[in-house]
Amino acid sequence: MELTGRMDGMGRAWLPITVRGNRGEASLEAMVDLGFTGAASLPVEIAAPLGLELNGFTLMELADGREQMFFTFAANVVVGDLEAPVDIIVTERGAPLIGTALLQTLEANFSARFLDGTVTLSVQEA
Repeated sequence: MELTGRMDGMGRAWLPITVRGNRGEASLEAMVDLGFTGAASLPVEIAAPLGLELNGFTLMELADGREQMFFTFAANVVVGDLEAPVDIIVTERGAPLIGTALLQTLEANFSARFLDGTVTLSVQEA
């Protein structure tokens, strides 16, 4: 399976995903953040209506070196035709993120083509 996304004017990679919770789902573009070791993060305004179930908290190191506690919520993330149960970090604000834990869970290959501004996520079919 191959999923194509885009690069924005600042060179950031975006991929379409769907996040499913107990009360709904949201289809959105999420930024691929290879410095984020979690599976995914969502701002609270997207996460709250989905009815995600609180399942814990985790300490994360931010890009500026500060450490911060985040609540984690159980969700399913759909990437192309694959669905994976993951822990989502809910943030006060910011862009939805895809982290390296989701890429590892999917056993995905990620590539960016700067010349034409496309990104590709490839997952081998089972």
